[in-house]
This record gives sequence, C-alpha cells and structure tokens, in this order.
Amino acid sequence: MSRPSSSSSSSTLSPSLSSRSLSRRQLLAGTGAGLSALAAWGLSPLITGGSVATDRPAIVGHRGAEGLAPPNTAAAIRRALEVGVDGIELDVRRTADGELLLFHDPVLDWDSTGQGWVGNTDWDEIRGATIDGEPLIRLPRALETIADANDDVALYLELKETGYTDAVLEEVAAYGLLDRLTIIAFDEEALETAREAGVPIGLIGSVPGPWLADAAASCGADAAFTHYAPHGVSNYVSAAREAGLTAGVWKLVDTKATIRDVLEIDHDVLVTNRPDYAFEVVNEG
Repeated sequence: MSRPSSSSSSSTLSPSLSSRSLSRRQLLAGTGAGLSALAAWGLSPLITGGSVATDRPAIVGHRGAEGLAPPNTAAAIRRALEVGVDGIELDVRRTADGELLLFHDPVLDWDSTGQGWVGNTDWDEIRGATIDGEPLIRLPRALETIADANDDVALYLELKETGYTDAVLEEVAAYGLLDRLTIIAFDEEALETAREAGVPIGLIGSVPGPWLADAAASCGADAAFTHYAPHGVSNYVSAAREAGLTAGVWKLVDTKATIRDVLEIDHDVLVTNRPDYAFEVVNEG
C-alpha cells in the first residue's frame, strides 16, 4: 500500500498531501469527528482495539514487539500483529532533513549499524542501517503496515523530542489512522501540540506514584504510563483513576511472572515487549 491520496484516505480528515501541510484547524475538526464516533460506541480513544475484553487491560506491543523482533522495525510490527495485540507502541525521532524515523536512542551507533546523532544525520545517510539485521524504517512504512494488516489496532507513538508533532499527525492522518492514535512522551512540551489538535495524549514517567497522575492531569493528559514496580503501581493506578486518567503500565513486564503480578492490579493498558506472554497469561484464566 502506498501513501494514500487525500481522496482515498479513510481518515475523517482531507489533508492536502501535495503541499505536505495540515492546518491545526483541520486536525481539530477531523480528530473531533473521529473521537466523537468512538465515544458514541462507548470506546475510549486510548483503547480502540475491538477485541479488548472488559476483564483485562489492553495489551500493547512495546516498540512493536521488542521481545520477538528487533525494536521499531517492520518485523517487530508484523510480529505484534500476528500475536493479536490491541495496540502497538513505537518511538519516533526526526532526522536532520525532517524525515520521521522509528528509533529509540538519540545516537544511531548505540543500537544499530548507523553512525551519528539521529537529529544531525540525513535519511540518505541512515538508509540501509540495520538493527540486529532488520532495516531501520520511517514512520510511513509502519503506518502502511498497520493500515494494511489490521482495522482496529490502536497506535501509540512516543515522541522522543519536541518540534515535529504536526508532521507526525499529518502522516498518521494520511493513512486514516488518526482516530486510533495516542501521542505519548516524557516531555509535556512534546504533548502540547497534540492536545491542542484534540488527539489523546499520555504522559510517561519512570517511577510509579500519585505524583505522575498529578503531573499528567496538570498538563491536560488523558493517560499516564509508568514503569512497573511491585510496591508503587497500585497507588499510582488509584491516583490515576481518581484524576479520570487511563492508567498504563510499561517496562519490566516482560516475563510471565511479572505479567501475572501486574494483571492483579486493575489498570487499563499493559505495554510489554512480550505480548505473546501477556495473552498466554490471560488465557490461563
């Protein structure tokens, strides 16, 4: 599937793709329509997977499915879809020439065969770099794979830096996936543009506790996401619920034992490198 034209996109928006620009007004109007439709069916825009059961959290593949394939690659996305995830989380950075790259670290050398800082390197210099044998890809390739393969999987895009939220929203809208999108980040500034456009946002924190729920509520977030810790998650989830937030848990939930532990806590979204384990544990009853 190639990047859809404005006439063929299933999005509620009609972006002018030839100019590669999408106005804030268009985003507000289009996103509002999509989210209103979800609300009418009683679905949270943060948990849009049609198969999500009411007695378990949504199961989201971290960086695609990092425990099953190299992170943020087409292979990881395909594996997540094969497992049947409710959502896919991916990391997005911007290259020196403005391309949107799926990559976690700021420096290519740390985790791939590429060299240099992502933000100081053009895509043509990155093209062909691999991570554990799988090529690095840009955001449109991921959106194409998801749009082609599944009609209800939710999309969580973590913005690693500020300044390119509009470009991300434009690409997602072009593939008709805007009504499945949640923008997440550690940095509140990276979330501001998405919030103004009416797109659900989630604040990420590394240490669970009521303070994360307070910070998320203060910045107008719809959700919070925290690392799993046996003695901190329950208080965090309670505070998030009191603040009207979707409560997500991620990282350190990649073994069956830790997944069993976290499933004892009534949270909303489980982000894991091993979504296959999560489904196995759920199916154990």
